[in-house]
Amino acid sequence: MKLGVFITLTLSCQNNNQMNEKFEWGETISCPPGYPVDVYRGGLQSVDGGFTSLYLGTHSGIEGWGSEGRSMSDGKKTVPNHLHVIWLSYAEDCFYEVDTDIDYEKMVKLFKQGYYTPSSSASRPEPFKEKYNRIIVGFAPGGTVVVWLAGVGRQIEIGSYQGKKATIPQDQIDQLDYPIKNIFDPEYRKNILKNPGIVPKEIQEENKTQPIPFGLWDSYRKKYNWKASFKLPDNGISKKIIFYYYNGEREILFGQSEINKYVDIPSELKWNNLKKPPIPKELKISWLNNNILYVGEIAFNEKEIFSAFEEVFREHPEGKAELIIRVNNAQDDASILLSGNGKEIWIKDSVIEIFDTSKY
Repeated sequence: MKLGVFITLTLSCQNNNQMNEKFEWGETISCPPGYPVDVYRGGLQSVDGGFTSLYLGTHSGIEGWGSEGRSMSDGKKTVPNHLHVIWLSYAEDCFYEVDTDIDYEKMVKLFKQGYYTPSSSASRPEPFKEKYNRIIVGFAPGGTVVVWLAGVGRQIEIGSYQGKKATIPQDQIDQLDYPIKNIFDPEYRKNILKNPGIVPKEIQEENKTQPIPFGLWDSYRKKYNWKASFKLPDNGISKKIIFYYYNGEREILFGQSEINKYVDIPSELKWNNLKKPPIPKELKISWLNNNILYVGEIAFNEKEIFSAFEEVFREHPEGKAELIIRVNNAQDDASILLSGNGKEIWIKDSVIEIFDTSKY
């Protein structure tokens, strides 16, 4: 056998083995609050013929864009490389279809790597390995589709895709059985949007006066060169930082006390690693001060935080910035400043809560 043929066959075998490799995961769908969806048909497809349906019932999205819904088929399966779904957008009263390849190689790499996360156990303080176990497919108005890979405390965007409006032939509808046939009933669709368990009353009222913000969920995906900086009083030292981003991603990062203790923590999991994340929606930080553990939580005002980032990076889109969180001496409040590219903008409308855990 010639060497070239042997190499080709070897690579082919390796590729086939990778395509057949299985990981533990379950499927779920997501949508933004106020914009419920129902998958009519379709799901995730694998090269080996595997298929995982995304027909999972009505999803409300109450928990937020990127949040998980129900799952029907947790187990060891091959990784999908294709997405083909037809879904109903209740708020738009129309169907969309997406038929696209998805980033198989990226998902396989992440499934194999897993990730480290800080421990919350006093008896086992060492960082421990977690595995990704969810593939989430999000559907937003305008036909926006996003795929995430998620695990405990971590969610990574795999890709964004664009669906097209679809029409379901009447003869196909006539052959359907209930309950799936319900989604073709105009009264049923209206009742879904009036159901406070699916669309909360306050969102129903907002949607009456505001148009659907098409393109909003694509804008969430914009990323900037920034990092957070924490100014803690006395001898305070950060332990763990959790970021929730508007684009649906989230991550747990190791604080300085953990970095000092465990030298092998990957750089991308360190709190002070400058990278290019999206805009934060919420962050949580825990820190130690005189052997007392404090926990701070910040929920950003969407209009304010987006406006601040746009202003700081307007003239220097590839510049760098710091989001500086300075905790006061009483350790019951904090100030927030976005600084970079010659500009400083105070973030004043966030909801800030700080807890002294020794009191609970």
